[in-house]
Amino acid sequence: MMKNFNLKNKSVVIHENAEVHESTYLEDFIIIGKGVIIQENVYISSGVKIYGKALIEKETYIGPNCIIGHPNRTFLNSITMKKEPIHEHEGPLVHVGKGSILRSGTIIYSGVSLGDYCQTGHNVLIRENTQIGERALIGTNTVIEGETRIGTRVNIQTGVYIPLYCKIGNDVFLGPCSCQTNDKYMTRAGKELKGPVIKDGVSIGANAVILPGIQLGEGMMVGAGAIVTKPSEKNEILVGNPAKLLRKKPVNWK
Repeated sequence: MMKNFNLKNKSVVIHENAEVHESTYLEDFIIIGKGVIIQENVYISSGVKIYGKALIEKETYIGPNCIIGHPNRTFLNSITMKKEPIHEHEGPLVHVGKGSILRSGTIIYSGVSLGDYCQTGHNVLIRENTQIGERALIGTNTVIEGETRIGTRVNIQTGVYIPLYCKIGNDVFLGPCSCQTNDKYMTRAGKELKGPVIKDGVSIGANAVILPGIQLGEGMMVGAGAIVTKPSEKNEILVGNPAKLLRKKPVNWK
């Protein structure tokens, strides 16, 4: 049953137009804003802020000091001019799928969609209008800058950087501190930003760098520390700086 939730705990602020299931467990110092819907058996830890519109599906865990539905710059400027609390406003819908785990310090902007059973490490940032498929793992200190599409069962390790306009397929592995880039001319005004396109089944090693607009073919691999400057074909193995073809991936490799 969904209902407006009233509490005697004054450290918890729930907007009158929010809907929080009666089975939700709420710790202290929580803000739940206008237009937020929280389904059954959700656990919300201390210091969490959820701004509207937001849908938190059942059996999700939200760790301490997470922010869900953080306003983008335009919306934030509007709120600042109106001088009203953020939880009184509704931005684009943020959706967190069922059974997800958001560890402490995760910040998710408005317009983001996470599929079922996604997990974040600590201090993850996911910017606006990013879509992530089910069962994705997003490692500690990862930054996803927004307007990005990420498929299902993607494994993003600690400290990965993903800029605007990246497209990442299903079953991709991004090694620790690997870096995707989207700015060929490094902030020169008027130049188009173009993120890499990473096809299904790609594996990228630790500290590898993928240059703007590069397409990585299905099932290929990038060695640790490699810098990829050219597109790759299906099942290639690239190593070095600049990255060069080592060989094709053996047929019996999965």
